[in-house]
Amino acid sequence: MMMIDRASLPFAGCFTLDPERRRRGRLVFVGLPSDGQSSYRRGCAAGPERVRRAYDGRSYHATTELGVNLAGQIVDLGDWAPQGTWAETKESYRHRAAALFRAGRIPFFVGGDHAVTVPIVEALAVLGQPVHLVQIDAHPDLYPQFDGDPYSHACVAARFLEMEHIASVTQIGIRTLNHVQAEQAARFASRLEIQRARDCHGSLRHPQHLQQEALVYMTIDLDGFDPAFAPGVSHPVPGGLTSRQVLDFIQGARWKLVGMDVVELNPDLDVRDQTAILAARLLHEGMGYAVAHDDQRS
Repeated sequence: MMMIDRASLPFAGCFTLDPERRRRGRLVFVGLPSDGQSSYRRGCAAGPERVRRAYDGRSYHATTELGVNLAGQIVDLGDWAPQGTWAETKESYRHRAAALFRAGRIPFFVGGDHAVTVPIVEALAVLGQPVHLVQIDAHPDLYPQFDGDPYSHACVAARFLEMEHIASVTQIGIRTLNHVQAEQAARFASRLEIQRARDCHGSLRHPQHLQQEALVYMTIDLDGFDPAFAPGVSHPVPGGLTSRQVLDFIQGARWKLVGMDVVELNPDLDVRDQTAILAARLLHEGMGYAVAHDDQRS
């Protein structure tokens, strides 16, 4: 029997080497190594490669907690390099993400700062249907602009809510809502639900307005977690969510997941890859959810 060197298998052996699956596989992994829109302590551009390497075959295997075997099922498309300016990077990311959505693929992205999510969400317009966003975060990211920049990572939810194809945004774990962002929240109240961290006891509450076939894109800013679970972020805020709460939330969902990202990992601030491994685990369970619920519909 041929022995497999599991240490050579990034992302727990989930990535495929099969050329045909690489062309046609539905679930894809993409790194977005851009942190130029971060307002403080940059370093998130190193996140994608760190997630691949930290979640390796020496300690992890390809089966999810709920029993979905993803060995050789995921297509790693590599990293999408930033362009010369943020405007150019944003357009490049939007164009490339739109191609994935048009092809019926389900992308799982790793940032990068949270600004990288904006062009991905813009690209969801090609689906031609309303899309709901679920955002795990310590910060509401509702500033109209931050330091004069409307595309700062502190403004991403404000940009989401300006998009006509985004039916709703549900934010979970929020604990830094100030008066400027509260005014914005009131402005978007008909399409915005905020679940504050202080109200998130025990199991997280799934948004009641999301029906079983609702199209959902999930974006996870790792600072939504308490720093005890995710120390490797640029903007840690005590009093956050636990890894168990969010994993249960993903596993217990009933909507149609069209894509997902995990952002704001700063490897320079991490402790023994704790946050990188959490990021990978969240994506792994999201991938398993997508496969299991696709099978149920077919």
